[in-house]
Amino acid sequence: MKAPPGATAPKPANQEGRDAAAAAPAPRGITSGTSDVVATLLGRGPQFWISRVGIGLLLAGVAYLFKYAVDQGWLTPPIRVAFGLALGAALATIGVRVRRDERWFTQVMLGGAAATWYITGFAAFQLLHVVSFPVAFAFMVLVTAFTFVAGLQQDEAALAVLAAIGGLGTPFFLYTETGSVPGLMAYTSVVLVGTSAIYFFKGWRSLLWTTAVGAWLVVALGFRTDTLSDRIGLQCGVVVIWLLFGLVPMLCEVRGLRHPASTSSPPREDEKRAVHTQHDLAGLTLATAVIAFFTSRAVWAVEDTPWGVVALAATVIYVSAARRLSAWRSLSVLTSALGVTAAALMAIACALLFEPHIVFVLWAVEATALHLLARQLAVRETTAPEEAVLDIDVAAHILYAAVGVWMINRLLELGPPNTAVLNTQAIADAAVIVATLVAARWVEPKAAPWYRLAAHLAILGWLWRELSSLPAGDGIVTATWGIYGLAILLLVRSARNVALATLFLAAGKLVVYDLSQVEPIWRILLFLSFGGVFLAISYYFTDLWSGTDDTAGSDGQQARGRRSAKASAESVNRQPPYC
Repeated sequence: MKAPPGATAPKPANQEGRDAAAAAPAPRGITSGTSDVVATLLGRGPQFWISRVGIGLLLAGVAYLFKYAVDQGWLTPPIRVAFGLALGAALATIGVRVRRDERWFTQVMLGGAAATWYITGFAAFQLLHVVSFPVAFAFMVLVTAFTFVAGLQQDEAALAVLAAIGGLGTPFFLYTETGSVPGLMAYTSVVLVGTSAIYFFKGWRSLLWTTAVGAWLVVALGFRTDTLSDRIGLQCGVVVIWLLFGLVPMLCEVRGLRHPASTSSPPREDEKRAVHTQHDLAGLTLATAVIAFFTSRAVWAVEDTPWGVVALAATVIYVSAARRLSAWRSLSVLTSALGVTAAALMAIACALLFEPHIVFVLWAVEATALHLLARQLAVRETTAPEEAVLDIDVAAHILYAAVGVWMINRLLELGPPNTAVLNTQAIADAAVIVATLVAARWVEPKAAPWYRLAAHLAILGWLWRELSSLPAGDGIVTATWGIYGLAILLLVRSARNVALATLFLAAGKLVVYDLSQVEPIWRILLFLSFGGVFLAISYYFTDLWSGTDDTAGSDGQQARGRRSAKASAESVNRQPPYC
């Protein structure tokens, strides 16, 4: 039976429980980010800062006491090491035994214990020389494992970040001249596999970014190509970093879609937060691919052609991955990131495989294709939200900006060619200008005028560079600018202000520059021609501006007819009485 109007349908027996669960704070997980260090710093109260300041002051006081005792000769090296171990153990014991409702204090104590043990291990090996390298290394590994386990038990990303920093820094804390690059890369890979596994299940973005930055720092600090084994070790480490930070975040997101109940992440209704997370991962994907490629290129001193082939192969890999992820609309931002990464690798491959003129054209064509892809995705709103389209557009704009800077350099520095117009340089530049005009039809409306203006300025610079080498070239350039501006004025109504600016620019060049550079006969012809053109424009000025759209021809004719009729009537009214 239907409920009466205004009545509220009774809730099922378990509906209130579901409502309460929905109203409860979101658990920590892949998309919530509440356990991240940044969220911790921004969201905790005064006790958070008081506890951190307290543990810092305590450790500083102990360090000063330790130094004072050493200066006084009270402590021998073994006693100093034992003191550090005991202090760390005391902090860890206090952290474990505090009340359950004071979890934040447990995290502070455990973090302080780990920091104390890291400092003790460093001092015992590097400063006091009490223990050997294997013993110190094993101790530091145990401290790292303890801190990771504590972070997982306490569900606290800060402890995991501390363990990652300590673990990645251990080879440098215990640095010796006998260290090997393959050993360094093998140890770093083990640490990264562990942190990636933690991220896969916990989704701590702070841990992901800390290990990503730390991994590349390890590669930079340990970069050495003296022997073949060093190069192989570095390359293997780069491959591991590329696989972990290029695949694990995406697998984590796919896992959250396929098995939402198996993760601790909240539901995906919070699209803004999910998109923000994907933007972070998208930036990491692009940065990882580019850094891995150029680092590998620095490891192996070979010619550009093999690396161009490698970049093409990587492009195919990222395009294939983008096609696989395109099945999930919720991952469209990551899908577009894979596409942008493929575009970046394609641009790099072109630069390595072809000569500069061809690369110049290919970059413009690629950027135009990206704009076309963005417009096609924008039409299919059911499969591509606005964020993904924006990412592709931004990538295309960046690539076109690089092409624009390159065009300015080519126009200013390459100089006039030996053969005007019919040369490779001129043809390549003209092709890029045409591609820019084509792209202006597909970019978003706000950017289209800027693309057309850039193409217009490039045409003026192209004409000057190509025609100035001809006999009487300066005069030919001025005349060509005038013809070009007049053609725009007559044919493109929406660009008539630009056309007038071009004509005035040509006239200014005629007066300021050509007056002293052009032969008298050409100077006379140019002055006469421009004077006649400007007089004709002034006479037909109103007719030229009688309409703002090519599609409004009939309306423009009607408007001109009404204006003519009104002008005729006014002229009749102004006739003298004797008429």
